[in-house]
Amino acid sequence: LGAGADVNITNDKGLTPLHYAASKGRVDVGKLLIARGADINAKDRANQHPLHRAASAGHDAFLTILLNPPEGRPKTRLNTGDRLGNTPLHLAFDSAHAAAAVVLIEAGADRSRMNADGQTPEEMDGVGGQEQKRAREYVIQRCGPA
Repeated sequence: LGAGADVNITNDKGLTPLHYAASKGRVDVGKLLIARGADINAKDRANQHPLHRAASAGHDAFLTILLNPPEGRPKTRLNTGDRLGNTPLHLAFDSAHAAAAVVLIEAGADRSRMNADGQTPEEMDGVGGQEQKRAREYVIQRCGPA
């Protein structure tokens, strides 16, 4: 980066370095990339932003840095759907990442938005079983019913 590398360079899947940092939860790298001008709303070929990546992996701390960009920078597009219509909140629920879902809801994520299958985030089947049930219960306990 110090030598002038493009922080928004993409690979054949349209992924930027910020997408990768979000997937891995590398807050230190994410902060550096954002400080150097990384586009927090960059879309990959699946129409996913770094926020989608952080949500699906359950990286709440990374979500927080994306949801609070430096002053003067564009706001994160919180309710953008990917090519299947899934918002970051859909993906957090799908992976049973309750804490990530709470971060998104508290930031204003739309709990009633439907994906291409007509499902709201809380209707996602995801991993299923007790883990999914506990995640939904945790979100309702923290944020109330949808």
